[in-house]
Amino acid sequence: MRVILLFNVALMLLLCTYSQSKAQGSNAAPSEHLVYSFPSDAVIKMHKVKIVKTAYTSYFSVFNWSGGYAGLQDTPDSSSGSSKILIASQWDPNTSGGIYATAPYIGTNTIYSRFGGEGDGAKTINPYNWELNTWYNFVIRSWKLNGNLYIATFIQNLTSQQWFHTSTLAIPERTTYLGSGSGAFLENWHGSDPRFDGRFERKAFFKDCWNRNTSGVWQKSTSRYFSANANDAYRNGIYDTAFNAGYDSSEDAYFMEHGGNVTPSAAFNGGRVLTLPDQTNQGSSPTLTVGQISSVAASYASGNITVNWVNDNTLSPQFSSLVEILDASNNVVSSITETLPQKRSATLSNNLSTGTYTARVTITDIFGGVSDPVSSSFTVSGGGLSGNWYKIKNAYSGKYLGIENSGTANLAKIAQYTNSSSANLEWKFEPANGVYTIINRNSNKAIDIANSDQTAGAEIIQYTITSGLNQQWDLVPTGNGNYLIQSNMSSHYIIDNPASSTADGTRMIIYPLNGSTGTTNQQWVLEEQSGSSARIAGTVKIPGVTGSENEQHPRTKIQVAPNPANQYIIIQNASVGKEISIYNMGGSFILGQLADQDNTRIDINRLSPGMYLLLHNGKQLRFVKQ
Repeated sequence: MRVILLFNVALMLLLCTYSQSKAQGSNAAPSEHLVYSFPSDAVIKMHKVKIVKTAYTSYFSVFNWSGGYAGLQDTPDSSSGSSKILIASQWDPNTSGGIYATAPYIGTNTIYSRFGGEGDGAKTINPYNWELNTWYNFVIRSWKLNGNLYIATFIQNLTSQQWFHTSTLAIPERTTYLGSGSGAFLENWHGSDPRFDGRFERKAFFKDCWNRNTSGVWQKSTSRYFSANANDAYRNGIYDTAFNAGYDSSEDAYFMEHGGNVTPSAAFNGGRVLTLPDQTNQGSSPTLTVGQISSVAASYASGNITVNWVNDNTLSPQFSSLVEILDASNNVVSSITETLPQKRSATLSNNLSTGTYTARVTITDIFGGVSDPVSSSFTVSGGGLSGNWYKIKNAYSGKYLGIENSGTANLAKIAQYTNSSSANLEWKFEPANGVYTIINRNSNKAIDIANSDQTAGAEIIQYTITSGLNQQWDLVPTGNGNYLIQSNMSSHYIIDNPASSTADGTRMIIYPLNGSTGTTNQQWVLEEQSGSSARIAGTVKIPGVTGSENEQHPRTKIQVAPNPANQYIIIQNASVGKEISIYNMGGSFILGQLADQDNTRIDINRLSPGMYLLLHNGKQLRFVKQ
């Protein structure tokens, strides 16, 4: 009887234990945190990680900053292209108030989505396919621009030395940048499935945690500690004490591990928090390389200079770029600078005279290092324009310059008309002492200021070609793809559409420039006619186009997003290394850029609102600039 009683008691205890385990339903490895304290707000954060043990549903977060985090995950969901993914997330400042985090840039194969559940925000995932026993260097680079705070995530494989920019997230500008504190954590996010739970050990090393403050000073942490979540016993189940952390002198790194047979070291003394020592060999500042440019290429067509460059991907990544155009005397005649880490192409509007020019590119890397400048020469012939015929369209009215009543006589007035195929609306720009004589195709006469009259409001005429001063005109880029047509006489008045008229037959005048770039009734669009056919409606034919978007294979279909767009477009499924060209609806080339990744971003800030054509790899797409 006694034996039976003992057996029954043992059976009841076993059943109780089984029932509790079944009711609990979760045996996750405990979440762990490595927390660093720094004295001041950071513009840049840097931290290294090496994962040596992993299992599905593991998040090795390398960075926590104010409102965001980034790190490496091991997930059973490989729909992104890999189970070993790179993640970056930023919480919305105020979801209910409509203030959201966004993703202005996503890298090659990076996937953007919104997240919810633990707050809402912007998330990017990349199938980075990270490897065990490999050190990775994470850098979070922030900057403020045009009312926004941008937060870019970079990672470097320290074995191959290759850098990758996975995404740039953004929120409205705030007082701080990334905040002073930094932290890493280790999480087993699924404890209720025996395929993924705490029975599997996970372990990672962390070292060289740095902040660079707003004064540009690199700082080490003043203190650091480890903690294992203290209130997750129900979630952790039988693995609630399967945690450990410390400093490993052989790696000169801190480590966190959990799950399986892991137990806390004696240093925890029964607790869940451990103060960590200084990293012995961290030094006083990080060892950094300086970003460098590998090659530059430049070309010129129809008043636009296109410059492309390639950087050395084993050195510190680009943060900003300076592109300069120099003439034969080494004078800078045009330049553009931009803070945009992914930018590898620039288009500068400048009507260049005949000669040899140099495109010079300099980059500043994410740590502030300045590269050696790299140059490429290019030649401009025919006075800067192609020598073909052009239509000249008023940016305000959309009407085209022509001779009044298609006249061929001297003194006939210059007027504006609705587009047509008439030769009366076509002009050639002939070089004349660094400027141009503008000749009508129908009459073979030049735009002229009668009797060299420099009175504001004087009407312009056509006259037999003399190339005299009163027939000399300069094309001045306005920075948006348009031009001022400026007299080379002492007044330097420009051709003006009086009172912003939209009527056919309105006579054009010379008038003083309004502001620094003129009003739209003083701006003109040049539409090259040779090699493309301008049409009032229907398809615009551009050389090299063999099909349309409807003929693309659905798996490789080139797409433009967003569309309509305001500041930039992203060409999805782009062919890396091939030219992307943008034309206006008249068929005139506007800008070009080489595709540098599958999802290539193109800045369209300088384009005027309207519809444009995009040509890439033999395919033609349309998009709208708002």
